[in-house]
Amino acid sequence: MIKKAGNLFATAYLLLIFGVYPFYMKKGYVDIGEGKYEFVLYCSLGAIAILSVLALLQGIRVMRERRLSKEAYLIDWCSLSVTDLLVFLYLAEITISTLFSDFRQEAIWGTEGWHIGLVLLAGLCCLYLLISRLWDGNKIVWYVSIAASGMVFLLGILDSFSLYIIPLEIREAGFISTLGNINWFCGYLSVLAPIGVCLFLLEKYKQRELTGEGRKESLKVLLYGIYTVIAFMAGFAQGSNSVFLWFFGLLFLLLWFSMGNSRRMADWFVLLSLWGMSGQLVRLMKVLMPGGYNYEENNLCGYFTHSSLTLWIALFSFAAAVGLTYRAEKKSKQNENQEQKPEREWKEDERRQRKAQKILAVTLAAGVVLWVVLSVINTWTDASGFIDNSLFCWNESWGNGRGASLKAGFLMFGELPFLKKLIGAGPDCFAAYAYALPEIASGLRDYFGSSRLTNAHNEIVTSLVNTGILGTALYVGIFVSFVYRCFHAGKRLKQPFLYIVGICVCCYLIHNMVSFAQVLNLPFTFLIMAMGEKFLCDIMKMLRLC
Repeated sequence: MIKKAGNLFATAYLLLIFGVYPFYMKKGYVDIGEGKYEFVLYCSLGAIAILSVLALLQGIRVMRERRLSKEAYLIDWCSLSVTDLLVFLYLAEITISTLFSDFRQEAIWGTEGWHIGLVLLAGLCCLYLLISRLWDGNKIVWYVSIAASGMVFLLGILDSFSLYIIPLEIREAGFISTLGNINWFCGYLSVLAPIGVCLFLLEKYKQRELTGEGRKESLKVLLYGIYTVIAFMAGFAQGSNSVFLWFFGLLFLLLWFSMGNSRRMADWFVLLSLWGMSGQLVRLMKVLMPGGYNYEENNLCGYFTHSSLTLWIALFSFAAAVGLTYRAEKKSKQNENQEQKPEREWKEDERRQRKAQKILAVTLAAGVVLWVVLSVINTWTDASGFIDNSLFCWNESWGNGRGASLKAGFLMFGELPFLKKLIGAGPDCFAAYAYALPEIASGLRDYFGSSRLTNAHNEIVTSLVNTGILGTALYVGIFVSFVYRCFHAGKRLKQPFLYIVGICVCCYLIHNMVSFAQVLNLPFTFLIMAMGEKFLCDIMKMLRLC
């Protein structure tokens, strides 16, 4: 009974956050930041209180009814993974950072409008631990997350073209869908969209292996395909360059896991074709609704949706998918004739995949080195440089002003005393600390004017200032350990769903190389990790590996 109650409340909370929270607004866009924070905070605190009691009762019941020893009990119900231990340590670190902060009130509740302080961070840590123990893995949560996010993305596309389904008194081009600021929209997109996109590839690959239920699976592929196109269109339409880092990260990760197998590569090229087609659909909307697009177009979104590059990518990718599918079917027939063993074919795929992944890794590394070299030469050649693009010039204007925020972040970290370098100025105290330093505050006002800088637009630099070296190491360690365990177990146990939750976390980190944590991406990231941890531990226990 207690177990069922725990699962019921955990599922209800997840459905509330994934299904209702994205649509909640307070006075429209006027108080959307405060409204979103209050919604997730009050719901989370209530969930933590209820789930904590149920977890305690469940632990007592297990101890009594099964009459297990303490060691057996810990292994059976409360075994801790590396990620769990890092979450506990991170919780301790941010508490210490808050206690020693010179801006304690700010550290506890967070900066106004952002609120990534101790209260929210500690709550997310607790929710991760509780949900990963009490939730039973009900698939309805994943389906609701896809349906809700798909609607959010569709509203974002329509808002970008001045088609307002939800009537609001205040409208600004930089505020879209029900999420508010474009950066917040991209943060939500980077975490939630990979679920549906990955499931599209997974269901498409499974369909090739089906012997029955073809119609049901084909409908799933169609629905996930529509979702994928909507998500990609939302990325092209919203107007922020940072989404292209997410595009690249997601497609690169999916390519990484698709290599070595012709069928998987064919499906990946289908996905790339949908990406190109999505850019062309946004282009078509701009043609059919001249003057309807309400955001600036002097950016990558404008370039890709006004050129034919995505069209050629779509056509080339579709042709590559057809060719690879033909090759895979031909090889499959040859294997049937030769009565080749599946195990042998699987080993060949593994060998080809490792070789292809090495080539892909070298190519990526070479690309990064080339960008660094060109940027160094371009930055120090002369005042104007030889490449007329801010991406290749490391100054305050780099990345639409991100250079100035990064510079401020590094200077702020350098000003911290030794102890504070270890534990930071306090959770979400970036702004409070920045404007307490006269020289840095003056520089920020000169560059950003009346706008208040609350982060460095880079997750690592912001974390270094807020929670120090220890906090940053633990924070990154949580994500890295979770992703590694998901990818390792997914490959070892042949559980592709583990790849999906790992990719979601990777996309969060990749996008936040030029962005920041906020109440619309960080809570979802922790909850996805909690659900993935539940799935991971269930599999490991079932196979007696945990």
